[in-house]
Amino acid sequence: MRRPYFNRTAIALLLTLVAVAVPCGAWFVAGSHGVDRRARLENDAVYSKAYKKGVSLAERLATQLELLRDSESRRAFYHYQNLYHDPAVASEGKSISVSPLAQGPADSLIEAHFQVDDTGTLTLPTLNDEFPELGLHSSHGAQCGLFGQLKDITFFCTLEGAAATLTYGPRDVVSNSGVGDGLGNSRRPADVLELDAKAWRQHLEANVVYADLKYGKKQLSRQFDAPGLDEGTVEIKVGPLVWYTLPVGDAPGLVAMRGLETPAGVWTQGFVISQSTVEHYLKSAHFGAQFRPARKDRVRVEGEVRSAVAGTPWEIVLDISQSLDETTLQAATDRRRFLRLFFLGTSAASLAGLLVVAMMYKSEQLAQQRSRFAASAAHELRTPLAGLRLYGEMLGEGLGNPSRTRDYARRMASEAERLGRVVTNVLGFTRLERESVTLHPQLGDLGLAVQEITDRLRPALETSGAQIELDLAEDLPSVAFDRDALSHILQNLLDNAEKYTREIEGRTISIRLWQKARGVALSVADNGMGVSRELRRRLFRPFVRGEHPDAPEGLGLGLVLVKELVRAQGAEIRYDDAPGGGALFSLTFPV
Repeated sequence: MRRPYFNRTAIALLLTLVAVAVPCGAWFVAGSHGVDRRARLENDAVYSKAYKKGVSLAERLATQLELLRDSESRRAFYHYQNLYHDPAVASEGKSISVSPLAQGPADSLIEAHFQVDDTGTLTLPTLNDEFPELGLHSSHGAQCGLFGQLKDITFFCTLEGAAATLTYGPRDVVSNSGVGDGLGNSRRPADVLELDAKAWRQHLEANVVYADLKYGKKQLSRQFDAPGLDEGTVEIKVGPLVWYTLPVGDAPGLVAMRGLETPAGVWTQGFVISQSTVEHYLKSAHFGAQFRPARKDRVRVEGEVRSAVAGTPWEIVLDISQSLDETTLQAATDRRRFLRLFFLGTSAASLAGLLVVAMMYKSEQLAQQRSRFAASAAHELRTPLAGLRLYGEMLGEGLGNPSRTRDYARRMASEAERLGRVVTNVLGFTRLERESVTLHPQLGDLGLAVQEITDRLRPALETSGAQIELDLAEDLPSVAFDRDALSHILQNLLDNAEKYTREIEGRTISIRLWQKARGVALSVADNGMGVSRELRRRLFRPFVRGEHPDAPEGLGLGLVLVKELVRAQGAEIRYDDAPGGGALFSLTFPV
């Protein structure tokens, strides 16, 4: 059958668990959601910042590229040749000019201008094989390297034909590396220019004319099969500049090209955007930025923000993976901080709840013990009072054997002494609870005091059938002790020994006093049932008594008082099993 206080404690424990678990669970859910929400907001902030930055960069770059395309669209077609005849110059004879592009592009966004004729021959205005001094001689090697990279463009011009660019329109074009997109701003036909046939002839044979004018000699760098170019006019059709993605060396490049329909065939002119200039421009992005051909799919790549550059088949790609990693690390730090705080808070709440339950358990346990104490005290008081009343009435009424009157008187004295011990123990325990026990130890002869106390208690013990053995060593050093407290200690220890040996034949109580290395030792031993191992750790606690069915009645306060009185004198007490069986209590008084 469960004890009532246990049931109440179990209910209190259940309610405490609910009171702690519900708010802590809600705190955990809300806190976890809060950490996740902050992490999402941080990620969204990174994406938003990158998106705004990418759009801003793309718009600015698109504006610059459109302005560049517009200005280059107005460039005369003959500027793409290192030497050319300017038809706007009024001259009856021969005249040759050096291209304004001979020293390189004026705009840093342009890597190089180029021209491809109908035979697939690639020329750069910065290079002239016959007259190298007229080209960009300060970086001639770099220009030759660039010339080699641009040779792949001739495959597109040869396969597709520059006529494809004469009429502008978004369409797919085939290059030797795959598919490129042509993009522009409007659909319009080519511009038609009329030139004097002689001017066109001079443009075609610019190197020959230049050699004749400069050195006075004729040399033919190239024969043109163009009959009828000496009289009349010729038409030149110039298409719009269109953006393409074409291979430039080992990497794709953004190229603007236009078709040129001439009497000598269909030519292609254009320029290549400088990747290094764009990359320098993108350094202000504060992210890892790339300028590359746009992907045809719309699949979102984790850690990338793409912004299309309007009017071109290219886009700006911002790499935000590092920023996302930083937000992930920050989110992990926030989660660890929250879990640490949650663990501390939950632990504190759980500890507080357990303390409340423990206090209630102890309170209920103490109430139960006090209830048992009241019942035991009533029994302990009723028994000697009944004896006193019985023998008092016998003496008062002249009942019983008149020859045993003195025996009746001794029994009354014994019951009165027993009653006094019960009252003394209760009062002593009350003082302990009030922490008001005060002793006055003085140096004295401990052996003599033990002898006197034992002689006083011996008659009552022997009357009950117990044999007292006293072994006191001689020449013991003086120790500090309180005589009244020592009397109370011995009285309780001997009373316990007498009660717990009542069912033993030949019961003996041994009192021994001897000198130890640390002081003088006093022991009280019996040959009774001893103390069980389960009870030993609670032996000196209030209201603890032997749970054996044959154990005598008692209040469970004697050993509590003994321990406190021993400690109040600076001494020590311990329990051991007696050598022959039974209980052995040992006290050590320091010298």
